[in-house]
Amino acid sequence: MNIFMKNRMLLSVLAIILMMSMILSSCDNRRIFEEYKSVKGGAWSYDDSIQFKINIEDTSKHYNIFVDVRHNFYFDWRNIWVIVKTEYPNHKIESSRVNLPLSASDGVWYGKCSGDICDMRVGIQQNAIFPQTGIYTFTIVQDMRQNPLSKVLDIGMRVEEYKAETQPEKQP
Repeated sequence: MNIFMKNRMLLSVLAIILMMSMILSSCDNRRIFEEYKSVKGGAWSYDDSIQFKINIEDTSKHYNIFVDVRHNFYFDWRNIWVIVKTEYPNHKIESSRVNLPLSASDGVWYGKCSGDICDMRVGIQQNAIFPQTGIYTFTIVQDMRQNPLSKVLDIGMRVEEYKAETQPEKQP
């Protein structure tokens, strides 16, 4: 194979890779923030709060806020109760107890499972506004009767721009 053919083949492969990365990145253009944090040893204790810092630059937009739960397929509960504390840029703090449903009454997980790992995204606020620009700190604490809560692997948070014509995933 001559050098011209090798260069042409290399350019074709690079063009395909570039097109695929553009397609994949454009599918999630509403995302403002998304991050996961691991739960130590897969056992979430009351003392192990999980914190996310999100910089909000545009107060004119509305947002959807999600908590993501990654758990073992053999997780013992159908839901997780959590306390979500929100600290505003002016240091005002609001707190609310939130139920994160994970399965139907028949035990079928709502999220996507692959092997022994299940991922679930739960909407905790739709069409939310952030009244101030700056850093918002979200702290999530498990609030179940069992402590520690075993088989919880990761907790995540996602904030995306709200679009009236496209609703977030339907929650149970």
